[in-house]
Amino acid sequence: MNLSETLKKHSKDGDADKLVYVYTFKCPVGNIIAGADQDFLYFVCFEDSKNIDKIFKTVSEKFSCEFIEGRNKILKMLENEIQGYFDGKLKKFTVPIKTFGSEFQKEVWDKLMEIPYGTTQTYGTLAQEMGRPASHSRAVGAACGANAHLLVIPCHRLVATGSKGGFSSGVDRKEWLLKHEKEFAS
Repeated sequence: MNLSETLKKHSKDGDADKLVYVYTFKCPVGNIIAGADQDFLYFVCFEDSKNIDKIFKTVSEKFSCEFIEGRNKILKMLENEIQGYFDGKLKKFTVPIKTFGSEFQKEVWDKLMEIPYGTTQTYGTLAQEMGRPASHSRAVGAACGANAHLLVIPCHRLVATGSKGGFSSGVDRKEWLLKHEKEFAS
């Protein structure tokens, strides 16, 4: 399904209370699709992410919205920040975001934002930092898989003990992002 079909499928035509602008950015590791209204970024993901349809569905269920192709001030801000990130100049995103998830997922996402650029942490260590046993690492991984703000909420910095772990947009892309950050971390 192409982007136009996805937008039409999830839009509440005629009954929409909110416009959510959707824009595609080109970057070194594939196209990124992002959606925002005038106040918040609701999602940013790679166009081949496993959960892209679920992301659109979640936003359309939270709001009576119409998705339209185009850019607004939030997406222009994101585009500048993404460019800075891939140029190795931006270490932390500042674009305002709105997340949708359980309290546990939101707690994981908040902790992910504390992981410094150019470093990694294990799923188990993050669980322990949240006051939970390391055995909660699978739940932490599931929360990462539900992250609709890739790059902005840096779930790619979370790794398994002894391996890179998973990534909804592919392990090769995760490895590229980690290598990129290490190159510009100093």
